[in-house]
Amino acid sequence: MKTETYERLRSLYEKHGSREFGKLCQKFLAIAFQAAGYRHIEERGVQGVDFDAAKERKEKYAVEVKTTVANSISFEQKDVEGLKKRKKDGYQPVLAVLRLHRFSHWILADADSIKSGSVHIDSLRVHRLSELERCIGPLFDRIIEEHFDGAMREAQTYLDKVLRQRVMR
Repeated sequence: MKTETYERLRSLYEKHGSREFGKLCQKFLAIAFQAAGYRHIEERGVQGVDFDAAKERKEKYAVEVKTTVANSISFEQKDVEGLKKRKKDGYQPVLAVLRLHRFSHWILADADSIKSGSVHIDSLRVHRLSELERCIGPLFDRIIEEHFDGAMREAQTYLDKVLRQRVMR
């Protein structure tokens, strides 16, 4: 992640707090998937897997998003079960983790064999979907740059509008 992206994310975290920050990152990531050509995006603010992203008859991902300032995240049994349900519909389960740290980046991990509980972020390396990370990472930086001001002002409300507009295009 670019230094500017980190600084903007830090500002969002400081202004909105950790819970809202996680929701904002979830929406930013969904928008980055849209920018990568995933036309079917179903973002869920509350219930179930955080969002689905699919290209026409090709790649389909069910994404559970976690953000933290620590070295580990809590991957709950309900998260595992939600991803398994989406797998039945042909979606590859993905655990997306962002540690808010100057040299961090999104880790997009194949969640198939990740057990529930406290998960150390470094342990996800063996599960990484490197190609997907290389695709989404630079787009995430661009999306943050494009939509930072709106997210600072209106938080989730602004990003929900962006998601809806992109779907209509």
